[in-house]
Amino acid sequence: MISFALGCMTLALAIVYSMHSSHPWTKYFIVCHASLLGCMMLLALQLISQLFLIGTVSLVVSYIIGAVFIADVTFLTVFIPYFTTWVIAHPWRNPYKALFYSLGGVYLAMGIANAFLKLPILADLMLLLFVFVLGFCLIIMLKNLNSIENKTARASCISIIIVSAAMLPAILLAMVFPSLKPLMYGIYFLSFSITVMTFLFMEFVRIGREGIVKEKELKLVDLEAYHITEREFAVIQLISNGLTNKEIASQLGISANTVNNHVANIFSKTKVRSRIDLLNLLKQSW
Repeated sequence: MISFALGCMTLALAIVYSMHSSHPWTKYFIVCHASLLGCMMLLALQLISQLFLIGTVSLVVSYIIGAVFIADVTFLTVFIPYFTTWVIAHPWRNPYKALFYSLGGVYLAMGIANAFLKLPILADLMLLLFVFVLGFCLIIMLKNLNSIENKTARASCISIIIVSAAMLPAILLAMVFPSLKPLMYGIYFLSFSITVMTFLFMEFVRIGREGIVKEKELKLVDLEAYHITEREFAVIQLISNGLTNKEIASQLGISANTVNNHVANIFSKTKVRSRIDLLNLLKQSW
């Protein structure tokens, strides 16, 4: 239940982050994470079905869970190295790209074979392959930790290393005691959610501090309701920049009296009495 709750929070944060960010990996992560949440729900249904359902229904639920889980871990076999190279600002290129796509294919093939053959050695090999991927990414992070200039990325790497190190006992227990694997799935998902959530929280803090979200630029169409002309709009823009009427006249190459007339017309059309009122109105129009 804790894993599922944190997973839902992570998914919500990822969706919000994807609406702000144009990184292509966010869309793939959302699909993967949502399917993992679905897999956890199916696991819960399977436990319930063992009490109330037998035969074909229970078998179908079991196969659905297995298929979703294999597909998700196959994706993670490629996604985690890609995400690692993105965090440490190294390009995603060969030979790593070819290596992990190949490992993803191998994991998928073993997963399909294991679904039909049910061989313990295949399950162990799948776990070892995934552990190798995680271990390789951790080594890459440790190797490049001091060279990462972005504080958010460095802090994310540190959190990933700490969480992964804390997961080692669970992985060893799952290899020694296969009966614990279903229980470990929730723990794995919990650690994965904590890691990604940490990164997303740090990204939101960075976005807030750097003011990445910029104000919309005022356009003539925004003042269409006031019937502002192009020349009057040019005056409005200069007023927004804090220029006096005399400075506006010099900027536009017209007389100060003409600027005064434009300002009077602007005040009349917008029904304001001062520059402060006009600026407040412009903020509402943005």
